[in-house]
Amino acid sequence: MSPTGNPHSTHNPHGTNGTSGTAGVVKRYLRPSVVPQPLLHRWYAWCHLVPPQTAALNLNYRYLPMLRSYLRAPQVHASALANPARYGGPFLSPYGGTPEDVRELLAATERDATGLLRLAEDIRAAQLLLAEEADGRPMESLYARVPEGLRGLVELVYDTADRPRLRFFEALAYRAAEAWQAGQSVCLLPRPDAEQPFTFGSPVLAHPSRVDLPVPFADPRLDDLYAAARVPADPVELAERLLGPDPAEAPPRRSRRCSPTGRPPRTPRRRGTVRMRYFGHATVLLESPAASVLLDPLPHYAGDGHDHFTFADLPERLDAVVLSHLHCDHVSVEALLQLRHRVDTVVVPRAGGGSLEDPSPKLLLRALGFRRVVELGELESAGIGDGAAVTLLPFLGEHGDLDIRAKAVPLVEIGGRRVLFATDAVDTEPEVYRRVRETTGPVDTVFIGLECVGAPMSWLYGPLLERPTEREHDQARRLKGCDAEMAERLVRRFGATEVFMYALGLEPWVRHLTGSSYDPDSEQIRQTGLLEERCRAAGIAAELLYVKAERTWRARA
Repeated sequence: MSPTGNPHSTHNPHGTNGTSGTAGVVKRYLRPSVVPQPLLHRWYAWCHLVPPQTAALNLNYRYLPMLRSYLRAPQVHASALANPARYGGPFLSPYGGTPEDVRELLAATERDATGLLRLAEDIRAAQLLLAEEADGRPMESLYARVPEGLRGLVELVYDTADRPRLRFFEALAYRAAEAWQAGQSVCLLPRPDAEQPFTFGSPVLAHPSRVDLPVPFADPRLDDLYAAARVPADPVELAERLLGPDPAEAPPRRSRRCSPTGRPPRTPRRRGTVRMRYFGHATVLLESPAASVLLDPLPHYAGDGHDHFTFADLPERLDAVVLSHLHCDHVSVEALLQLRHRVDTVVVPRAGGGSLEDPSPKLLLRALGFRRVVELGELESAGIGDGAAVTLLPFLGEHGDLDIRAKAVPLVEIGGRRVLFATDAVDTEPEVYRRVRETTGPVDTVFIGLECVGAPMSWLYGPLLERPTEREHDQARRLKGCDAEMAERLVRRFGATEVFMYALGLEPWVRHLTGSSYDPDSEQIRQTGLLEERCRAAGIAAELLYVKAERTWRARA
């Protein structure tokens, strides 16, 4: 489904509806139901599986122990997952595979991922060295004892309380990791799977219904694949470029992922207006006739039984994608790779500088093949399109009290409207937002999440911790957002006249990423109702977003 020759070549714009300007070549569209999942050694590639240091630790200390535990007692894992309340827990579902398939995956990982596994062991050894030897005296002599695979990739530092730690030269770590990219691939699923297990506990094993593309994430050939969803291409030609001329992948099998018809045209934007479209979870598109901004993209696919916006409802070109923080339901490798060829700029928050728990979003995007990434610090702004701008604001919460600085609340100004995305912010210290409000002034609309329960801190960050956190502390340090009282304070402080509650993981297509499952009595749902009542009593419009929503606002001069 792509032209031959230069991997940066463009598609023939003249072939439509399954035809081509070249006689005898029948072009097709990539079906809108096809799900291209990025994988690292058969595990779904979320944002912590891209930076080499966090990928290594997750592979060695999250996934391999789970594989070994499953092989010791498959029935224990199956029994646990039979209880819906255990969804999202540390249990393995082979996703249609057998214990023998899992055994083969374990052996293949131990054989093919030796570089990453060795890096993880070297990190732990270096941390142990510092714990035992770094007592406040100079650390120059310790550099010679850092494991060989880590030499030149880290600096040994103390914090101001004389606690030692490793600081990564992340750009050098990425360069050293180029040889490990062989574990990256993209797996094409023919359609969305409503029963897909939780991604942290389900390797995507080879299966006759899935096509594996042995292509690293940054490879420009992927742009041709994703562009075929909008511009028809020769399916045989593109398949040969991505898979090679393999007789087992004959054209009839490939063509089942293609369609002779394209996607319907988008509804044009009206002059003098700003349009908001909600794509589910934390994904919001803001458009004026002069600019388009997409927040935390995670659109879903056609054919999943739900009426929602899909990738087909995005503009041909996006002036900017804005990412708020490195959690897998906000920074989706799967979605970003599909958007790469149609995005002008990605705006990300600046990281803290080489700590394990706070990898650089900018370097992650560069490793995914994005060329223009704008990194902003707190209260810094960037222009978008013609007359729009985004400012990244500091926020508290949702990170279990870890020192994570690559996180921000985006304030988007477009068409004279000011829209604040306080996604997972917590109003723990009201003075922070009072000072921010003094700097930014009022806003028109606030989007805010009310995941006020959250998961324990180790659920996401466990493999990165030098030693296990006490269970009591881990359960208390939860990855949570606002409750209704906090959210109302924040909305009032910024003077908003409209509030949308979102980013709760309510949509069924994000469950495999978040592990979330709610019933009407869930605390999160109860808090959304309370916030809606409080806001309406104060004359503030309030709405819980679910699956799909659209608003059109009058632009201001």
